[in-house]
Amino acid sequence: MFGRVWRLAGERPHLRHSVYGMGLVVLVTIIGEISPSWVIDSASLALIYLLAVLVVAIRFGLWPALVTAVLGVAVLDYLFIPPLYQFEVSTPQDALLLVIFGVVAIVASGLAARLREQATIAQQNAETTAALCGFAGKLAGTVTLDATIRMVMDQVTAMLPHRAAIFLADELPPAASLAVPLRSSGENVGTLTISPDGDAEMTDEQRQLLEALAELAGIAIGRQILADRLAQVGIEQAADRLRSALLNSIAHDLTAPIASVATALTGLADNYQAFDDATRRELITDAEREATRLHQFSANLVHIARLESGAIDLQRLPTDIGELIDRAVNRARNVLEPRRVAVAVPPSFPFPRVDFVLIEQAIFHILENAGKYSPPDTAVTITAEAHANGITLKIADEGPGFSAEDGERIFTKFYRARTATGIAGTGLGLAICRGFIEAHGGTITATNRADRSGALFTIELPLDGRTPGVDGTLAEPKT
Repeated sequence: MFGRVWRLAGERPHLRHSVYGMGLVVLVTIIGEISPSWVIDSASLALIYLLAVLVVAIRFGLWPALVTAVLGVAVLDYLFIPPLYQFEVSTPQDALLLVIFGVVAIVASGLAARLREQATIAQQNAETTAALCGFAGKLAGTVTLDATIRMVMDQVTAMLPHRAAIFLADELPPAASLAVPLRSSGENVGTLTISPDGDAEMTDEQRQLLEALAELAGIAIGRQILADRLAQVGIEQAADRLRSALLNSIAHDLTAPIASVATALTGLADNYQAFDDATRRELITDAEREATRLHQFSANLVHIARLESGAIDLQRLPTDIGELIDRAVNRARNVLEPRRVAVAVPPSFPFPRVDFVLIEQAIFHILENAGKYSPPDTAVTITAEAHANGITLKIADEGPGFSAEDGERIFTKFYRARTATGIAGTGLGLAICRGFIEAHGGTITATNRADRSGALFTIELPLDGRTPGVDGTLAEPKT
């Protein structure tokens, strides 16, 4: 106990706190002066002085309590123990009273100051624990490694009077007054370095706090590093899947038509005279169809490359939508037959400013999709509607439609709907379609028909070629 009291004596005294103790001594003295001796004798008054010492010790610490105790002993001897107004005692009982009062006051001061210190430490520990819990919660909400590192450095600087820096495992930290390793699951993920501000020395409590901060920081940084690794693995796996899909698509969509063209041309070259005219025309038609398929496939790859590079240069001109739709239908005639195609464009339909070639290509891809997925004896309908800000084109087929999960994903590169089993295709057509339409500032959506089985594609295009910008203003079209 006396060792603890000795350490408490090292606290810096404050005059204001001692004055508070003196004030309590004055108050007790006044009470003793105005009270009759048969109500409060010297022994009772000593207890009241002791109570004042305890109050000061609990509130302000050891030094103010000792000042209060010494002053209380002096005032009790001078004013209340005979002979009065002298620092002397006349009986052994009075001397014993002063000695016991002084010893008890000093011991009680130490005990009360120790209790005060423990309460202060407990409060500081509670505040530190709350700060660490809040810090852990904030770290759990970070989503990037940089954000985690910044938060750790800010928290260390806020809780300790030192400058902090973090170096990851692959970085060499400079010389610092203190370096704490950051570990996660037994793996060293970095180093936390501390540089003191001025001549401030780090206490044992601050070292413990630093170790706690370093432990939380190591776990958070390790979690972010692991998340980055997993994300990188996911990116690599996605790239591998995309590469495999692309290679498989190219292998299928190039090998089959090339083989058909080669077979037709080889047959004509080797047996031209042996074939009749009908056979020759059939072989030439097959070769032409497969060559067109090859051309379309290569054109799709070029379109995707242009969309991803942002190299689309729109040639916006007033366009006859009826003529544009007829051109797309004629291009898709081979894949649509024998399906019926119904086109409904109202008279005096406005001429929107669009790139004829790109929008015709977009509609062609939707029609090609309808020809692949809808039964031969069904119909494909195309309707056009005009409104104040633009036009709406709706293309509906009578195929199986698609699931809600496929609704958005069918516009993704190389994605094939669940109903695409056994149907040739690369999964590029609708991705190109969306890219061309969005380049015009329009939108395209795909839903299932409400009246019957089938898919419904809805295209919205601005009328004057101007598209809304980020600030809400309309940008002039590029011509």
